[in-house]
Amino acid sequence: MVITEGPEKMDEFFNARAETYDQHMDANVEDFQKFYRKISHPIPKTSQEIKILDLGCGTGLELEYIFQKAPRARITGVDISEKMLEILLAKYREKSQQITVVNRSYLDFDFGAGLYDYVVSVMTFHHLDYDTKKSLYERINYSLKKGGKYIEGDYVVSKAREGELLTEYNEIKKRDSLYHLDIPFCRETQEKLLRSAGFNKIQLLFSSGESAIFVGEKPKEGP
Repeated sequence: MVITEGPEKMDEFFNARAETYDQHMDANVEDFQKFYRKISHPIPKTSQEIKILDLGCGTGLELEYIFQKAPRARITGVDISEKMLEILLAKYREKSQQITVVNRSYLDFDFGAGLYDYVVSVMTFHHLDYDTKKSLYERINYSLKKGGKYIEGDYVVSKAREGELLTEYNEIKKRDSLYHLDIPFCRETQEKLLRSAGFNKIQLLFSSGESAIFVGEKPKEGP
């Protein structure tokens, strides 16, 4: 994980780095290929048109492996960076009829209710504080079909480092714009948040260095 010097506005940060984003992630994510392949692990091979919501989809690094598992999947990708979405659409041109992109923040995008078989987020939620993330998890849970799964790949840190980063974040968050700041949580905090949002059968699917993948399932019974 790379901590940048000084905050930048979120959309400006990612638009400026869109062309080199894939190479940057390759250089900075532990076990890069294994990590992104593992994102698709909870999705069984299927020829059905399953519906997947990809939050903070960026250039779509994870979609290569998702399409290998579910070649007819219908993807809705939400990202604040217009340039990254352009790269995603160019990269998966042959799947263009299956991909809908939304150029806006997922924080104010209506996910809907009970629409998706899977919701995925990869290396994006570590910019969010506790309350924002909890609210987002609740919305994700609401958007999933019963028995649907949420798959999150992101950075994790120690409990002590989590506290240090949150202190730094709180000194800056009074500003009006959404800034690019890294505030990853520890494993315990992540699992607590997922449970509090209504997910069960929470699994740590992958862990290597500061990279981890969590899977939470929406209960098959209940609202």
